[in-house]
Amino acid sequence: MSQILALSSAVLYGIADFAGGVATRSVDVWRVTAWSQLLGVPLLAVGIAIVGSTEVTTSDLVYGAIGGALGLVGIVALYSALAAGTMSIVSPLTGTMIAVIPVVWGLASGEQITPVQWMGITVAIVAVVLVARDHAHARLTRTVALQALVASFAFAGFFIVLDRTAEASGLWPLVSARALTIPVAFAVALLVRSAAVPPRGSMPAVAAAGNADVGANIAILLALQSGPLGISSVLTSLYPAFTVLAAVVFLHERPTIQQRIGIGLALVAAVILVV
Repeated sequence: MSQILALSSAVLYGIADFAGGVATRSVDVWRVTAWSQLLGVPLLAVGIAIVGSTEVTTSDLVYGAIGGALGLVGIVALYSALAAGTMSIVSPLTGTMIAVIPVVWGLASGEQITPVQWMGITVAIVAVVLVARDHAHARLTRTVALQALVASFAFAGFFIVLDRTAEASGLWPLVSARALTIPVAFAVALLVRSAAVPPRGSMPAVAAAGNADVGANIAILLALQSGPLGISSVLTSLYPAFTVLAAVVFLHERPTIQQRIGIGLALVAAVILVV
């Protein structure tokens, strides 16, 4: 079940990145971040009502707040990179690191990975690397690369911290995360004079980014609470394939042969790790 949840988070993170990237092409990144965080709250409330909890400790809430801070840094860095670079290369770059860092952390913490799972992890990493191969005219400046790396380490830290929460806490760690990120995001947006409601034309993308992000957070938190960090993070790292697919469908970006092979390998990796 944890593998299915992790794969679901990959689909939703891919959609969130696509929608956030579209929104930040016409709206300031902090306005998109603040409002997307706020617009995702109703879905989180529904999730809490459905999942419930039996015991919430202070440590769970603290881990959630730390994870929220890391997630906010990751979102801002990623949206900034997506706004400045080509969507179908920035997102895969972050996915590569998100796959590797938690696996190394999990192994250092004593997690055991079977030979079949190692095969799946290898295929997944190759898939993400291939998906990252974009057109020759793709722009990857030093600034965009740095933003992508910051997003990678922040998101990897987000997964590692959430893995420390207890299953009995349900979704409440995400509540403390939002309790931190929403005020901070709006405070920064006010400082840069970008806290106004996004234009009507961009609001659907902002709302889609916020709700897909919440849905992904719910799925990955439940996956981490019930399954291993390494496998869950690798499955989640496949999200760039879904970002690329969304870019193909809605922006008519044309994937290269390598990207198509990468998307195919991502599906193979998902089957290996889920089954």
